[in-house]
Amino acid sequence: SITPCRSLLDPPTNQPGERSKHGSILSGNLCPSRVNSQRKSTHWIISGEKTWISNGAYSDFLICLCRTSDDPRDGLTQILIDRREHGYEVRGIDKIAFNSQSTAQIFLDDVRVPVANTIGEEGGALKRTLAHFEKSRAFVAMQAVGLARRALEEAVAYAKGRRQHGKVIAGHQLIAAMLAEMATQVDAARLLVHRAAQLFDAGERAEMEAAMAKYFACEAAVTVARQAVQIHGGNGVTRDFLVEKLAREAIVCPIPEGTTQIQQLIIARALTGVAAF
Repeated sequence: SITPCRSLLDPPTNQPGERSKHGSILSGNLCPSRVNSQRKSTHWIISGEKTWISNGAYSDFLICLCRTSDDPRDGLTQILIDRREHGYEVRGIDKIAFNSQSTAQIFLDDVRVPVANTIGEEGGALKRTLAHFEKSRAFVAMQAVGLARRALEEAVAYAKGRRQHGKVIAGHQLIAAMLAEMATQVDAARLLVHRAAQLFDAGERAEMEAAMAKYFACEAAVTVARQAVQIHGGNGVTRDFLVEKLAREAIVCPIPEGTTQIQQLIIARALTGVAAF
C-alpha cells in the first residue's frame, strides 16, 4: 500500500557560489551559508538563497541552515520555515536526468520566522548536518547501485539476444569480459552500502564507510551504464532502449551529497587524521 503524504519537508544545505551583499565570495559548500538570519526579539529575519534543493517545488516546509553568527563552526542554526505562513520563492532547475523529481532554487527576502521555530540549540546545526550526510550519502549510493544493476540487467538481456557473426554477442570474449566486470562492480558497490547501513543500524558513526560507499557506487554506476550503452552499440544511444536514460542518470549520481573528490578527501582524512580541505 502507499502511505498518503500531506506535506513535504525540504532540508536544503547547498548554496550557490555567488557574491553576497557584504562583498565576500561564498562557495557552494555547506559552510559558509548563503542564508543569513538576524534575531529580532521573538523573530528571526532571514534573507538569502539556497540552490540544488530536492523537492523544493513541492515542499510545504523548509529546514533552513542559516548563519546566525560569524563563528565558522558554531554559527549555523537550523530554522523551520512554513511555506504557507512565512513564504519563500521557488524556481525550478532543469537537469539532464531525474526531472521527475523537483530540483530548485529557493529565495528568502526578509522572511520573519518565530524564534520558536529554531531546531535544536542556536549555533549547533553543523554537527547534526554532518551526521545527516553519512546516511544521505549511503542513500545516494544505494540509488546508484539500483541504477547500475538495471543497466547490467539490460546489457545481459541484450547480449543474450543480439547475434553477430553467427552467435549471440554474449559469446564473444570482449563482451563477456565487460559483463563480468560490470557484475563485479555492482556487487562490490552493494556490499559497501550494506556495510555502512549495518553501522547505522548499530548506532555507530560511519563517516569513512559512507564516503567509500558513495564514492565507489556512484562511479561504478557511471562505468556500468556506459558499458551497457557500449554493448548495445548504436541502439544504445537511441531512446528506444533504456540504457540511454540510465547513462544520463548515472552521470548525476557522483554529484549530490558531496562529489567523488569530496568523498576521497573524507576517506583520506579518516585514514591519516590530516584534513586536506
